[in-house]
Amino acid sequence: MSLSNASVLSGATMAPSGGSAITFSSSGISNGANMIYCTSDTDLRTRRTMVASVKDPKPSTGAPNNSTQARATIVFKSPLELDNGNVTVNTVRVEVAYDPETTSAELDELLVIGSQILNDSDFTAVFKNLSLA
Repeated sequence: MSLSNASVLSGATMAPSGGSAITFSSSGISNGANMIYCTSDTDLRTRRTMVASVKDPKPSTGAPNNSTQARATIVFKSPLELDNGNVTVNTVRVEVAYDPETTSAELDELLVIGSQILNDSDFTAVFKNLSLA
């Protein structure tokens, strides 16, 4: 199915299956971000990492609710050593922004739809083929 006719499930339950666990550990919180690394990666050049950060809403007279949105961001980086010996970094960035009046159920729905966008075959062509069709 194409992006133009994509569908996601509202109220769905998402659960990964199969695979094997990758364990991460925090190297500490600094400047509003938690730096997390994969404990099984021993080569620092290709160590997988995540940075999690949050921003609380702040008063803003120009915003619809007189407040900025809350934001939560996680950036996953997976360095890859190329055949020529150089290292490139593949990245996944996930960000959720929501109004302080958003209910827990509404936030859950945003997260479920976001996980489907990353995982559902309707969106594969965007990521793998850079296609907007």
